Amino acid sequence: MRRRTLIRTTLIVAVAGLAATSILGCRPNSEAGPEPESDDSTSVDLSWAAPNPNAPRPGDQAPALAIEETLGDLVEGDADWATLEGKATVLEFWATWCAPCVQVIPHLNVLADDLPADDIRFISVTDEAEEVVAPFLESIPISGVVGLDLDRSVFRDYGVLAIPTTFLVDKEGVVQGITHARHLSREHLLDLIAGRRPDVPEIGDIDAMLELTALDELTARADGDHVVVRGSRGGLRTLFAPTEKAEYAMSRSPDEVRMVSADPALILRVAYGVRPGRFLMEAELPDQKYDVAVMTGGRPELVEPMFRQIVSAGLGIEAVWEERVVDSYVLVRKGEPRLEPLPDGARYGYQASSDSLGATDLDGLADNVARLLERPTVNETGITGRYQILLKFDAPEPAAIFQAIEDTLGLAVVEEQREVEMLVVRERVQNDTE
Repeated sequence: MRRRTLIRTTLIVAVAGLAATSILGCRPNSEAGPEPESDDSTSVDLSWAAPNPNAPRPGDQAPALAIEETLGDLVEGDADWATLEGKATVLEFWATWCAPCVQVIPHLNVLADDLPADDIRFISVTDEAEEVVAPFLESIPISGVVGLDLDRSVFRDYGVLAIPTTFLVDKEGVVQGITHARHLSREHLLDLIAGRRPDVPEIGDIDAMLELTALDELTARADGDHVVVRGSRGGLRTLFAPTEKAEYAMSRSPDEVRMVSADPALILRVAYGVRPGRFLMEAELPDQKYDVAVMTGGRPELVEPMFRQIVSAGLGIEAVWEERVVDSYVLVRKGEPRLEPLPDGARYGYQASSDSLGATDLDGLADNVARLLERPTVNETGITGRYQILLKFDAPEPAAIFQAIEDTLGLAVVEEQREVEMLVVRERVQNDTE
C-alpha cells in the first residue's frame, strides 16, 4: 500500500504542473530524438494525410483504383475493379521506407503464392516513384501487382492515415475488412473468396480506442495498483490509464501523441526519444499495457513536457539523462568496406528481427544492433552516406550478428567501454513537501 499512496501523492503534484506548463509555454524541441523503431511498432503515421469522412468502411463499395503505374508479375490494367470483377482482392497500402510494411511482405508473399490467382489478387499500393520502388523489388520481391499512386489519390479515397493498412475486397467489389496484414491467414482469405466476411481484427478509430470522449476535468486517481490520469482543460487533453486492449496503435503529430496498448518501456522510448540500448533501469516497471494521450490543441511546445509529466506520474518513476561509462559494442572498419549506395530518392526502412536487420546508414545499423542485443552500440567507422544494408543471420546472438556484419559489409564489431548518455529510470521518491 505504501507504493500506491506514494504514487498518488506524486501524481497530484505532477498533474498540477500541467496547468503551469501551459502558461509558461517554454518551447522545447518536441522531437527529442528519432522515432524509436522496435518490433512493437506496427504502423507508421502519415503526417501529410487528412481524414476522409467518406472513406469506405466494411460493407461499403470499394472506391476506384486510380493507379498511375503498375509493377510486378501482372499486366497493365489488372489493378482496376472492372478487370478484377469476380476476384477477391487484398489491397495493401505500404512504402519502401516503412519498416512494419517491409516486415510483413514475406507473410503476404506466402499467402499470395498459396492461393489461386484466378480467385484472388494481391495489389500493393505505394505513393513512391518507379525509380525508388523497382530497385527495392530487386532485393525484396512482392508477389502480385505493385501499384504506384503517384498523386496519392488512392490513399486519400481510402482514407489511409497509417501504413501498413490492408483492405479486403470481395469479388463484388465490396470492402469486407480493414486490418493489418500480419493478422491474415489462409482461412481468412478463403472466406473472402467464398463471399464471407473474414473474422479479422479491424483497424479502429484511435480516438474511440482511447475513449477520449469520456475525458472530464483534469483528474488523477488510483485504480487498484495503477494510476489513471484523465483530463481536459483549455484545449489540453491527457490520458494515462491501464488497458487490456490487445491491439497496439500509435498516432503522432506536432501537437499530439496517442498510444493504445503500449508497454511502459515503449512509452518511455517515445516520451524521451531514447536510442536503442540507452536505458538504465533502476526501477521495476509495471507488467501492464497502457493507453496514453497528450493532445495540446495546436500547441506543439507543450507535447514533450506534458507527455513526460503524465508518464512519470502514471508509472511512479523519474527519468534523467546521465553520462555513464558502460559496456558497449563499437562498429569499426576492418579492411575495405563493402557498402552498396542507395538509389537517389530512395526512402527504405528496416527493422531488427530474430533473423535479420538492416539500415540505410551505419548509425542506423548501430542502433538496430543495439535494439536487438540491448546494449549501447556506437558507430566509429567515420563512414557517412546512405546505403542499402540488409543482414541475415541464424540467431539473434552477438557472434552470429557480428559475423554477418563482417561477411556482408567488411566491418567489425568490438566490445569496449564507452561514455554514453543513458536515460536512468528510478522510482520516484516522495519529498517531505509532497
